[in-house]
Amino acid sequence: MAWYYYINGGNQGPVELAELQRLQERSVISLDTPVWTDGMADWAPFHTTAAAPATTGPTQTCAECGKLFPESEMLQYENSWVCATCKPIFFQRIKEGVAPKGTFVYATIGRRFIAFIADWFALVIITVIPVILIGGSSALLGRRSGLPIYASIAIIAIQWGIPAFYEIFFVGKFGATPGKMLMKIKIVTAEGDRVSYARATGRYFARILSGLILYIGFLMAFWDPEKRALHDRICNTRVVVADA
Repeated sequence: MAWYYYINGGNQGPVELAELQRLQERSVISLDTPVWTDGMADWAPFHTTAAAPATTGPTQTCAECGKLFPESEMLQYENSWVCATCKPIFFQRIKEGVAPKGTFVYATIGRRFIAFIADWFALVIITVIPVILIGGSSALLGRRSGLPIYASIAIIAIQWGIPAFYEIFFVGKFGATPGKMLMKIKIVTAEGDRVSYARATGRYFARILSGLILYIGFLMAFWDPEKRALHDRICNTRVVVADA
């Protein structure tokens, strides 16, 4: 029976069942690599199919590549599991004093709150000054000029646009707002990678949702083991100590 497997962004195969199992034994594919053969409705992880060895045993996710492997083929280091392929990279990170990919020191609620207050003060200064200038100009020129209507539109745009630009730009560019930089914390993906502008945009609007539901979305960070607020859960992000 011919089998196909999906790695490196493309379909590979066909290969016979024995060859597919050898590829898994050599860690070319992992237990969660999508595979397919005639008779299957859709692609499925290797370990859920008849092609997987009957006695796989307990499995773990590699802290580096994020793939699933049997524990018997992995090495455990403290709370992390690493596959044979990623072992050199993993221990190179340890040697260099860098936290292994996927392991973090999560920022405390206190540090996040102070960062929030610092950003709030910065935004007040940035937004209040142009609002006062626009409002003052509108009052001086009066209604006949039609300026009050445009002034109202400009004020609304400033009050909503500047905070959005502030958050999305700094998080997308540096992984942290100035307040978070001050507290030496940053936002990363679950894999420890940089947050894209698209994800930063989604997180900004998800954070608004966290506030709209009586701030329960923010309070979730108190009892979450990874200190995730609702917007972190929605966008699969983590707030971590930058220099840990």
